[in-house]
Amino acid sequence: MDFVEIERQVREYIGQNKIQESIDLLSSVFKDDADIDEIILQSAKYHSIKKRERQGTRDNLELELELNNLRANILKILKSKKDYLKYQKQTFGKESISETNKDNLIRVFLSVASPFSDEQQNYIDKLTLYFKNNGILLDTLSDWDDNDPLVPIINQMKESSGCLVLALERYHVSSGLEKRGSNQEVKIIDKSYTSPWLHIETALARSFNLPLIILKDVSLINEGLIHNDKQEWGIVRINQSKINEIDEYPVKNFILNWINQVRQYDKIKKRS
Repeated sequence: MDFVEIERQVREYIGQNKIQESIDLLSSVFKDDADIDEIILQSAKYHSIKKRERQGTRDNLELELELNNLRANILKILKSKKDYLKYQKQTFGKESISETNKDNLIRVFLSVASPFSDEQQNYIDKLTLYFKNNGILLDTLSDWDDNDPLVPIINQMKESSGCLVLALERYHVSSGLEKRGSNQEVKIIDKSYTSPWLHIETALARSFNLPLIILKDVSLINEGLIHNDKQEWGIVRINQSKINEIDEYPVKNFILNWINQVRQYDKIKKRS
């Protein structure tokens, strides 16, 4: 059953008020999924309220509110799964590159958070095409394990000949505090942060001695492994609104130098 059919069936169940059937279907498709576990817990709460409503210890309004929340959350999960599948297809074009062409490209692990704006999506699209034209396939994580997410990352990196980290904004803090309540408290005003997973994947790539380059958007603060001072890590400052800078000095030089490192690494890897 493909996702289109899953979505149709779940919506049909919701329309028929077959809540348990919709949960059972999602559970069978998305096994060991934390979001589905939350829905199951909420369903248990609903049935508990329903039982008490029959006993006269809960009113019908509370029951209806809980049922509506349950319906809404099931549809919300459905949308999130649909958006993620769309993101994978649009961002990494896995269906647009034939298996034959893939075999002729050097695979490189792409560490990037899911884009949330057209500007980010456009940058990723053009960057992916740029490297494809240079014989490199930017390959993001193709599998996921909620129980042990590091395993698929490690396995895919072992098959890669390099790692490109594209650090774009994920979080923006308009007003906040660091080390709140201590004598070291510092105000955070209009600061942008990337996904913490990029720091993890950067560390893993470094541990495997993969040719590494980090494209860090100018909006981001210096933090952890994605820091302007870490030049030996291959930090290159970029502006996501200026994709053409990958063809201009100095960004172009850093990228071409890294591409040469990837090609050399790939040659040695194939000999061994």
